[in-house]
Amino acid sequence: MQNKTMTILITSFIFNLIFIIAITGGILNFQSKNQQIKTLTLANESLNQKVSQYDANNKTDTLLNTQKIKNNISDFINAEFNYTNANYISRSENIKKYVTDDVYNALKGAGDIETPKTKIQDEVKNLNVYLTTNDNKTIKALVNITTVYSVQGIKGKAINQIYELELTQPDQGKDTWIINKYTLMGNFSPYSTNQ
Repeated sequence: MQNKTMTILITSFIFNLIFIIAITGGILNFQSKNQQIKTLTLANESLNQKVSQYDANNKTDTLLNTQKIKNNISDFINAEFNYTNANYISRSENIKKYVTDDVYNALKGAGDIETPKTKIQDEVKNLNVYLTTNDNKTIKALVNITTVYSVQGIKGKAINQIYELELTQPDQGKDTWIINKYTLMGNFSPYSTNQ
C-alpha cells in the first residue's frame, strides 16, 4: 500500500512538474509573442509614416507640376503686362478671373481707368516662374518678368521685375487656383560682367 501511495505521489509529482514546465514555457512563449507584436507594431508605424511622407512628397511634386497652376500664372502675367492702347482698359477685366477681389482692387486702383492719349505698349519678353509649397494648400511663386515698355513707338530698356505670388484653392477639392497675394519685390535693370 505504501508502495502504491509512493507511486501515485511520484506520478503526481512528475505530472505536476510537466504541467509547471508547460505553463512556464507557455508564459515565456506568450511574453515572446508580446514582444514580437510590439516590434511589429513599431515597424508598422514606421512604415505608415514613410508612406505618408511619400504620399505628401508625391502630392507636392504633382501639385508643383500641375499645368493649370502654371497656366494661371502665365495667363495672369500676360493679361496684366502685355498691353497696348487698344486693350489697356479691358486687361483689368481680363485679370479678374485669376485673382481675388482684394488683389484685383489693389491692381486696378481707385477711380476709373482711362486709356492714355499717348501711344503706349508693354510687352513681356521673358517669364520665369519658380514654385514651392509647404502644406499643399498654398502655392508660393517667385516670378521674374522681363518687359519692354514703348512710348510713341520708342522702346525703352528691358526691365526685370520680380514678384512674389501666393495661390490658394477657393473651393477645396476643385482644381482651381487663384492668386490671393501679389507683391512686387523690385524692378531690376539687367547687369552682366560678361562683355
